[in-house]
Amino acid sequence: MSIVLFEDQFIHIVSISFTSLIFNELLMVALEIHTWHAYMILSEIVTLAIYCISMVFLPTYFDMTFILTLTFVWKVAVITAVSSLPLYIVKYLKRRYAPPSYTKLT
Repeated sequence: MSIVLFEDQFIHIVSISFTSLIFNELLMVALEIHTWHAYMILSEIVTLAIYCISMVFLPTYFDMTFILTLTFVWKVAVITAVSSLPLYIVKYLKRRYAPPSYTKLT
């Protein structure tokens, strides 16, 4: 699906794919955490900040004029949703219809 959304420019492919990967991983970590701690929130924010800063310092891999467009944002959002939403739905349905034993006790 990623290839369909690109305009034949390799730098855009790298930017969109890698940004989607980072967002997907941060989202998966956030979905697995049951009890949030300040360090967990801080680590998510710092990871995102370091990635955003790295975009500025790696101009051969990231085209900042493209990254600051709405096209980049919607393509990253679509790819991230397609890659993470089905997993979240399956996890929700599994917990809903086959809850773990510790939830049955409370």
